[in-house]
Amino acid sequence: MKRLIPTQRLGGVLAGAALALAALALLASAPQPAPDRYCTVQTGPLYTAPQATASSCGRLELAVPLRVLETSDGWARVQLEGWQLQGSPTVLYALEGVRIREAILDACAQAKLQVLKTVTDEDTGQVWNKVRLAGFWVPEKALSRDLRKPWATAEALYKKNCSACHALHDPAQFTANQWPQVLKSMTSRTPLDKTQIAWITKYLQYHAKGIDPDKVPLPCGLTPAKPKNPPPEPAPPAGSGSR
Repeated sequence: MKRLIPTQRLGGVLAGAALALAALALLASAPQPAPDRYCTVQTGPLYTAPQATASSCGRLELAVPLRVLETSDGWARVQLEGWQLQGSPTVLYALEGVRIREAILDACAQAKLQVLKTVTDEDTGQVWNKVRLAGFWVPEKALSRDLRKPWATAEALYKKNCSACHALHDPAQFTANQWPQVLKSMTSRTPLDKTQIAWITKYLQYHAKGIDPDKVPLPCGLTPAKPKNPPPEPAPPAGSGSR
């Protein structure tokens, strides 16, 4: 004889199943990381073919977000977007009007740039082009989807090495355009190598004055930490205390 499941128990089982299905549907509808999105974790050339003996058309910087179009034997054909100051086609920047460097481009890469839009900076009058570059190859080992470890290392190196001679500067004390020169004047007195300085520079630029953490897209989903010690609230006027 079949054993009947009590009505209350059956209702609980059905309710649990409904919740599980709802959770799965919500998970499926949530935005997932694009499988072709990566960032550079090494500097290096943009090659015209998937081999180290191919000619180079430029050089990528650290923490550059890009899209992988295809892979072949340890190589990735990539596409990246950035901003160029009109009249200065050599350098590709991450943001309009903000000189966070993404790449240095030779003439053979400049010839393949696709202009997506053009804007004029209201404050400076400078004209900037948003551009796309595709078709060049980089080693797969130079790419990663996760920059949390090098980002944390850069923060730790900055705090350790840049507080030895003076009080540590708040990253928001300078703009992203000022930080490279500020660091250049200080790092000669530290044991930091070029790669470490490059990571620290990127870290500080993305935490710099004028960089809004709610609006600026960061490499591989990183989010700048908001100030841990915000300015104190102004004191209330005399006699306005609560009663």
